[in-house]
Amino acid sequence: LQKMLSEQKHLADLGLAVSKINHDMRNILASAQLMSDRLVDVDDPMVKSFAPKLVRTIDRAVGYTSEVLAYGQASEAEPRRRRFALTTLSQEVEDILALDTNIHFISQIQPDIMIDADSEQLFRVIHNLCRNAAQALAGSGSGIPGRILLSAHRVGSVVSITVDDDGPGMPRKAREHLFTPFRGSARAGGTGLGLAIAREIILAHGGTIALVEKPGPGTQFRIEIPDRPVSLDNFRLKSQL
Repeated sequence: LQKMLSEQKHLADLGLAVSKINHDMRNILASAQLMSDRLVDVDDPMVKSFAPKLVRTIDRAVGYTSEVLAYGQASEAEPRRRRFALTTLSQEVEDILALDTNIHFISQIQPDIMIDADSEQLFRVIHNLCRNAAQALAGSGSGIPGRILLSAHRVGSVVSITVDDDGPGMPRKAREHLFTPFRGSARAGGTGLGLAIAREIILAHGGTIALVEKPGPGTQFRIEIPDRPVSLDNFRLKSQL
């Protein structure tokens, strides 16, 4: 009985891991397809502009699929943290989203905002939140141009990132099961895995992610990620150089 229960848990863990990878892969390949379709009608300078972005997108998808090889690993990999400028990540998210002309992506991140995080994992989180916002705006049917606003600021050793849109807002049912796999989707046909993955990644960074109540329409998420504690041994070693 113990062996059977162990096997069932292992299969359940594997199923969740595969579902999580498939979710991110589906989103990124969909964006890659949108950009590759545009290559048909563009001149060489545009091809040169889109090609590197397309390659990076496909590389990310390949990287996600390789995680299936870690059998039963339902948790995310340990973050490989480094300091980098958030503006670089913001630009990549905007490029990959490939938004239509009726949705405006606005970044209010200053070039000097540095963050200590795993750039690939944080890309997945912010890309998923922005993609959810874009889908909500596109599905609203209002015909009014929508807006996705990405902003960030640093207070001491903590960086706060906000993803805000002026769409129809999150349904009550989705709010009740926020960050719960297979129950927290805000749209029909969704799995709700995106927010669950995002929460797991941010928690692994020692941070928090939360839905923020706002007076006007739309949805706003706030991410807070602290820098890693300074190692005294490393500090002393560097101070002696």
